Amino acid sequence: MADVALAIVAGGAFLRGVVVIGLGVRTFLHRKRFVRVKIGWVECVNALEPFLLAGWSYPFLSATSASTSAIAAWSGAALVLAGWGLILWTWLSWPSIFVGHAVLEDHRLMTGGAYGMVRHPIYLAAFAIWLGLALGFLSLSTLLVTLLYVIPIYHLYARSEEAMMLDAFGDEYREYSRRVPMWIPRPGRGVARAGSTPQ
Repeated sequence: MADVALAIVAGGAFLRGVVVIGLGVRTFLHRKRFVRVKIGWVECVNALEPFLLAGWSYPFLSATSASTSAIAAWSGAALVLAGWGLILWTWLSWPSIFVGHAVLEDHRLMTGGAYGMVRHPIYLAAFAIWLGLALGFLSLSTLLVTLLYVIPIYHLYARSEEAMMLDAFGDEYREYSRRVPMWIPRPGRGVARAGSTPQ
């Protein structure tokens, strides 16, 4: 049964990398719809993450008989599935989501759904999937990549995005940041209600 869990872990991680790369291509092809785009060193270093995830998880696809415990395998699968659940909730919350830091012409601040739980749900999902891959296969190297590259670069990436959002939305974003945590949901507060609808 651990083999099933490990297939979920490796397949879910690989799929996330491929999907983000595909969304990046779609975003690039539709770049004319943006009125503001932010590309700095943080955005460039972060852009490597989905390629790294796809490449890193690919060998695990055929390693489903790896020597790992069933508990680790299923715990990793739970994290990967939770990450995908958060990704799907984020897409349902904001169907026109795109890759990168930009502002659309008719961009409205999204504050409901997954964005009412944490300010960066799609990045939090990336953490869950990387950690699920590390735990499922008991891979120290994957854990080190997660702790030394993925989490720090996404934190810097989120900070860069927030500076752009403050510039674009001012007090509206400041109030949203006050109500909704960046990474860790606040227990007992539920999901913040939407202040606006997605474009």
